[in-house]
Amino acid sequence: MPDIFDTRTMLAAVEQMPTARRFLLQTFFNGGTPRTFASKSVDIDIIKGKRKMAPFVHPRLPGSVTLREGMRTDTYVPPYVQPKMETNAEMILKRAAGDNPYAVRTPLERAGLQLGKDLADLDSQITRREEWMCAQALTTGQVRVVGEGVDDTIDFLMAADHKITLTTNQWHTADGDPIGNLRAWKRKIAKDSGRTANTAALSGEALDAFQSNERVMKQLNTRRVDLGLIKPETLPEGVTYLGYLNDPGVDLYGYDEWYVDDADTEQPMIPAGGLILGATTTQNAMLYGAIQDLEAIESGLVEAARFPKSWVTPEPSARWLKVMAAPLAGLLEPDAFVYAKVV
Repeated sequence: MPDIFDTRTMLAAVEQMPTARRFLLQTFFNGGTPRTFASKSVDIDIIKGKRKMAPFVHPRLPGSVTLREGMRTDTYVPPYVQPKMETNAEMILKRAAGDNPYAVRTPLERAGLQLGKDLADLDSQITRREEWMCAQALTTGQVRVVGEGVDDTIDFLMAADHKITLTTNQWHTADGDPIGNLRAWKRKIAKDSGRTANTAALSGEALDAFQSNERVMKQLNTRRVDLGLIKPETLPEGVTYLGYLNDPGVDLYGYDEWYVDDADTEQPMIPAGGLILGATTTQNAMLYGAIQDLEAIESGLVEAARFPKSWVTPEPSARWLKVMAAPLAGLLEPDAFVYAKVV
């Protein structure tokens, strides 16, 4: 009988699982493609856009020395997550009293299904934490890492003027100008980073204010061909595609996703009344530090986005399942984004 609790067997199962779709991670962090490291720390090259021109020089003179600018390298230790649970998959290996001995599935098949559910549950918890990290980086420019034995802040140096709060002319008021704001913020991103912002992710409140704004609806109704078409389309995972605006050239999405914080309170991924405007072409990436586990080191699997393991405790007798990861949402080009509270 094969050992379904073998680490390599479980790792293969995790890798074959459909990746839980997370909008911010997949949209603004290179589709969520992981970049793994063999060390517990990772170097982050924070890129600041520069537009230096080559200086003029006489052809018989030596070339002009150009200094490397526009990048700062910081070293961070990605926060560690390792949710675990007591699994009852092993119990299914043995037929319980009253079970049909001629059931369609074998005990091993039933145990494998239960183990798969447990692995998916733990993997989903890690994926939700990764999405939270992406949201924190995009809306605050920082990720606060607070937990058992850890209290740290990872700062991606997002400029203060890229975190905007409208105190007047908010979108839900008669004087609000959502399209004008998006146009101005897109220009700001282009000036500061050299990137073209092409996607906006709106909270529910920001989305409602945009759709109900009289100026927006008037412009759309009178300039539908030139300005764009608003035709909401519901996508998976709480995402609504609102439409494309030719002016200023932005895809608009509504994102309704929540998480449960440490106080056991549901919070929106994008703060109420806020929006994220940014480029989907940046070098942002999900970074993963080494797995800090002896079994991972001995098996040569320290460089992995996920590492499952299982063990048995004799007293009390139980089998445990754990999935480890050291993820960090790498906001490598912070100036390519603007977070704005518009309501």
